[in-house]
Amino acid sequence: MAKAEPQLYKPADACRMAEVAPYVLRYWETEFPALSEGKEKGGARLYTARDVQIIARIRQLLYDEGFTVAGAKKRLEAEIGEGRFDEGARPSPPPTERPRPVAAPSAPEPVRPAPPAPPPPPRVEARAPVAAPPAPSGFPERKAVIKELKEIARILEKPKRR
Repeated sequence: MAKAEPQLYKPADACRMAEVAPYVLRYWETEFPALSEGKEKGGARLYTARDVQIIARIRQLLYDEGFTVAGAKKRLEAEIGEGRFDEGARPSPPPTERPRPVAAPSAPEPVRPAPPAPPPPPRVEARAPVAAPPAPSGFPERKAVIKELKEIARILEKPKRR
């Protein structure tokens, strides 16, 4: 029985499936050697299901997990080395979803009391407008100054004529 041809996807389909823009995919082809494997110079770019999985993983590493391009490159190379994207193999879950190994039983940890709750934020109460302090008795020009200030305020509040 002959082996079935692998499904090939056009760049537009691969972009749609991996939820990335075509120019992003072209850039990733220059940065990630795994995407340029088997691509002929000048030939039509076609992607296998494995390539689409790799593209989706690169997107996840860069956009969801916050890796730099260099960090994503290293992580992707390690995952490809593990065989994560091999034909017929189901991709392993991301490291955050993998079950943690169970350690051998050890001495129980002492129970520590919970840290005290932080104090509530200070309560800010609205303040009433501050009234002018009473004028010292040694300021006889007080009334004249107040009158001038009121006149200035009135002038400033007038709309400008054009």
